[in-house]
Amino acid sequence: MKEEGEPVNGTIQEYQDNFEDTDTNDARAFWKKESIPQLGLGHPAGRPLWHFCTVLSVSAILLLALIITVAVNNAKVDKKFTALEKTVANLSLSLTSISSKIQMADNVHIEINMLKDSLKTVEHQLATANRELRGMDAISTLKREISQIKCNLKIINANVTEAGCCPIDWQYYASSCYFFSNEGMSWDSARDYCSSMSSSLVILKDEEKWSWVTKRTMPLYYWIGLTDERTGEWEWADGTRYHMNRRQWRPGQPDDWTMHGLGGGEDCAHLHEDGKLNDDHCSRSYRFVCEASVMAEPAELRP
Repeated sequence: MKEEGEPVNGTIQEYQDNFEDTDTNDARAFWKKESIPQLGLGHPAGRPLWHFCTVLSVSAILLLALIITVAVNNAKVDKKFTALEKTVANLSLSLTSISSKIQMADNVHIEINMLKDSLKTVEHQLATANRELRGMDAISTLKREISQIKCNLKIINANVTEAGCCPIDWQYYASSCYFFSNEGMSWDSARDYCSSMSSSLVILKDEEKWSWVTKRTMPLYYWIGLTDERTGEWEWADGTRYHMNRRQWRPGQPDDWTMHGLGGGEDCAHLHEDGKLNDDHCSRSYRFVCEASVMAEPAELRP
């Protein structure tokens, strides 16, 4: 056997590596084709860069439009929600107002029922008062009849036409009867009251009569028949002129004072607690003295 490596035909052949071997070249070609592509921001093959930028711009615009649309819708929703809140608040106020009115109506209904009950009570009291008043009228009539009988008896016993006969609760002095009230009235009301009893507010023209009356009025206030309301000049209730006598008045009076808050001045005279005259507002409530002639029929005079 021939050993490998031995020269053939006496010729020595040298073996060298052939880097251009076909197999090797094929392998290189394979690895070149299958090599991993490089990573980068390159644009797709066959598409220009402006096309890619256009797509990005359109996408951005669409996204911005979407955001704006959502924001506008949210704003509209907020406005609608705010309006709805106001509507609900107004409805709540309306309901509260209606509830208050209903409560007021209920209260008014209750008050009406109470007033009806009060009216029935007042009507009952009025009926009772009318019965009592009729009874008082009967008593007053009986008193007048008794006074008339007493006067007639005095006249018969004295055998004179003037015997100083006055009704019950009246006092006799110098051919006149005098009534000293226990309740207060305004000057006008006192004048009318005396007139209803066929008398007038007392007229004090002489000193004796003045002294007799003031002894019975002190220390209280009593209206008398003296006023300057009609003409601005002091005159008696019968229209005769009053002749000023400062000794009959309290110091500094009459002063026609206007600071009392009652309106106007002081146009009516009354006896003060010391028996002196004082002018005062005619609306004041004071007691009063009525005077009637003893010659009047006794039945016409009543306390």
